[in-house]
Amino acid sequence: MPWKAVLARDVCSSLHLMDGLEIKGDEATIEALADFSKRNATHIKGILNLTILLDESPVWILSQYLLQLGLSMKSRRPVEDGKRVRYYRLNTEDVAFARQVLGYRQRQRDERERRRQEEREQQAAYAARMQAMYGIDVPSNPPANVIGNNNCRGMDGQADPCYSWWQQVKYYATFAIKRVKHGVDSVKQFLSTLSSDERWGVMMAIDESQPQVFEQLVTQASDWVVWMG
Repeated sequence: MPWKAVLARDVCSSLHLMDGLEIKGDEATIEALADFSKRNATHIKGILNLTILLDESPVWILSQYLLQLGLSMKSRRPVEDGKRVRYYRLNTEDVAFARQVLGYRQRQRDERERRRQEEREQQAAYAARMQAMYGIDVPSNPPANVIGNNNCRGMDGQADPCYSWWQQVKYYATFAIKRVKHGVDSVKQFLSTLSSDERWGVMMAIDESQPQVFEQLVTQASDWVVWMG
């Protein structure tokens, strides 16, 4: 999430605006936000690309932060003690949409974490099985960039490196499986084009998806561990 949206979200949270609270604009928190923004207007412009006008009111400054989250305010002017008083609150339509967006992003983060946890458990189980069967240590976690994709970031809707790596080696495994019928040398030749981590990943993917093929391969190639490098 962009810094401006993060700041706007935190402002809303601290003021309870998302919960429907009304403000008058003279609250201490809002005035403190306005004073801070005016003192640091140059830095805010440089970091957030947000222009703070020094002669504007605290409510106006608050509204600029809220706009970064797609939120707007509406006002009402009741009469209190014979005087008109203006109250501001967030538009309910904007709040509903913002909640949907924030909820969607949270679900994405939860889903990525769930996939990462599944990958860690699968890799740990495979490493333990290889250790028990062959007395060898298998890398339990792939490097963050094993498939040469410098754009893997794994944040807020971006590519998850671990998940991308596992999808890639499963794709490689389909080619390796097809080569089994052509003999061990054909499989070995294909694996030689991959990195060590990818070779281990391919073997793990074969064992997971087609254990009979895996058993056939390791039975025919007693030195398959050497191929892993």
